[in-house]
Amino acid sequence: MSTLYLIRHGQASFGQENYDQLSELGHAQAQRAGRALSQRIPQFDAVVLGTMHRHRQTAEAFFEEYGHSLDTLNPGFDAGWNEYDHQDILAQLRPELATAASTQQYVAAQPNPKQAFEQIFNDAIDRWIRGEHDEDYIESWAVYHQRVTAALKNIIKQHAQVKNIAVFTSGGPISLVAQSLLGVPAERIMQLNWTLVNCGITKLVATGSRTFVASLNEHAHFEGEDKSFITYK
Repeated sequence: MSTLYLIRHGQASFGQENYDQLSELGHAQAQRAGRALSQRIPQFDAVVLGTMHRHRQTAEAFFEEYGHSLDTLNPGFDAGWNEYDHQDILAQLRPELATAASTQQYVAAQPNPKQAFEQIFNDAIDRWIRGEHDEDYIESWAVYHQRVTAALKNIIKQHAQVKNIAVFTSGGPISLVAQSLLGVPAERIMQLNWTLVNCGITKLVATGSRTFVASLNEHAHFEGEDKSFITYK
């Protein structure tokens, strides 16, 4: 039996042209998550990262609390755990959303910017998932679904004999895995995705031919006095 801990990256630089960087808070979130798990799990037998910069930054800060350099843990890297290209998905909905700057400009001009952004993002994801315009996208929903599912299967197969596995990834892949294992319809995936906390932890248990969700979006390490650490981007 293997236990997989899917760890969402810390707060990234959302709205910037280079989103793929942790903010100062994101770095602190990763450290706090690492400290919390170090008290429960003395060591991880395997570590796997997506290939995005924010995944590595999160893992490095996380394992600082274990007294380890990430490289000494011989981590594996799998682009299957990378996030979808949200800017491309937005751009295919509206041309004026092609860049982070133009998206911010469009949203800021709306009466309720936060509500407006959530609506256009949900609309963009819905269009992507429906599969009626697959040729428009850098990566279609079907291809994205296949690569994340394959990444999960690969980890379970390659590390079947180990106990604890840390996986550093993004909200999209975690949502997709949870959606699939829990039987949530694909068109409702964003209702799950919006709730995922930066450096929240989703625990999977793989035993024999069965894999199930043991806990979802765990973030007790940010509650109480640390509630300011709860972010979603």
